[in-house]
Amino acid sequence: MNAFTIMLEVDNINRFDDVKNFFSYCRLSPSARNSGGKSKQRASKDGNKYLRVVFADAATRAVQHYPVIKNFYNSKLRKKRKIVAKTILAKELARIVFYVLKDKTNFNNTFKGIELQHKKYLQWPRVTNPYA
Repeated sequence: MNAFTIMLEVDNINRFDDVKNFFSYCRLSPSARNSGGKSKQRASKDGNKYLRVVFADAATRAVQHYPVIKNFYNSKLRKKRKIVAKTILAKELARIVFYVLKDKTNFNNTFKGIELQHKKYLQWPRVTNPYA
């Protein structure tokens, strides 16, 4: 469902000059609020709200199913708040999607240069009785 939503909402990836424009369209870039010499950053309201939800959901699912991505998320979580760490991960997933669509290549099944292996495959064969 997420892939279908991304394809419908992005439409033509070539309309984005670089990955930063794509982040901005996906609401994954913070917007600055400046007043009286003080500056604050918050989530941007410009862009596509559906892509924001899709990448946030994809980040949540990736943490649940891929140990490599979970380690990346936990390393960000040590220094950042939960929502910021999740947004950083969503941004990395959006970067992967952008370059796969832009270069018209298949996903090489790596994240930050490390091979992804699904958690389900790591736990196979499963024990039917947890007390056995």
